[in-house]
Amino acid sequence: MCLPLLALDVVSGQTRSGAAEVGAWDPGLVVATDSTLPDTYDPMTVEMDWPTPEELAQATTTTAPPTTTTAPRPTTTTTTRRVTVTTPPPPSVESVMACLRMWESRNNYGAVDRTGTFMGAYQIYQGGWDNIAASIGRADLVGVPPNLASPADQDAVALEMYRRYGLRPWNGACA
Repeated sequence: MCLPLLALDVVSGQTRSGAAEVGAWDPGLVVATDSTLPDTYDPMTVEMDWPTPEELAQATTTTAPPTTTTAPRPTTTTTTRRVTVTTPPPPSVESVMACLRMWESRNNYGAVDRTGTFMGAYQIYQGGWDNIAASIGRADLVGVPPNLASPADQDAVALEMYRRYGLRPWNGACA
């Protein structure tokens, strides 16, 4: 007689399902007939329903009958409680932009680096500034050094850079 089983390898944590022949019991396995156990572990799973001890007591568990006159081997059943994994929400765009201003210029919209290459609160170089300003229809900002533009204009250009390229222009700062 073959019975469907779901087995959890104690060493590797892998689950296997299939059928066990009489006498094919493996002491390295934890055996349960509960088909609600997952086939693989997914660390991003937010919530899983596992049987309670009471439900498991009512569930049918099985052991392979002994092939000799010795006492039957016990079935080992494992239970796990409901697990909830909470991940924090991604940071808001406003908090990322505030972080970039502090990281790049200590929130100084008039800042210029010591080489004169990177300017403004977000330390944007002139070529990048001109490219983004033109692409968002702000021809009036093309050629204007970023540190001389208004804070609102600096915020608008930096926000568009962030939307297009993420944190790459800032080498991943504030990630």
